[in-house]
Amino acid sequence: MLAASEILAREVSGKKLADLHGLDRHVLTDLTVSMIGEIAPERGNCVVAATAALANAFADFRSRQIEEFRGEQVLMCTCFGVTEESIVEAIQTGRLGTVDQVANTTNAGSGCGSCRMLIQEMLDNTDGA
Repeated sequence: MLAASEILAREVSGKKLADLHGLDRHVLTDLTVSMIGEIAPERGNCVVAATAALANAFADFRSRQIEEFRGEQVLMCTCFGVTEESIVEAIQTGRLGTVDQVANTTNAGSGCGSCRMLIQEMLDNTDGA
């Protein structure tokens, strides 16, 4: 299990959430098995457990991000819990002009990508960006 966990940690370390989008448990399990080599049948559950732990950690992170959101502000990015107000402030103070600049500054738009179109609309409607 330690070997599988270490391989998975190396695979995701230093990457942005968008880079990991689409990595499902089967892909991660196959990657781990390919790097470890042949696994005894009685040890197969170790790879499954390590993969499940990683998936659960990402799910927990996302839940905590959403739970931290409080108030009446519009939540634009549920992946990172970024509000509309935070994005507008970043656009105006940082004189940001692209969705990628917003993503690099606030993380909004760097996860699943579903808010990128809304961020672009905000950029299009902001004077002086």
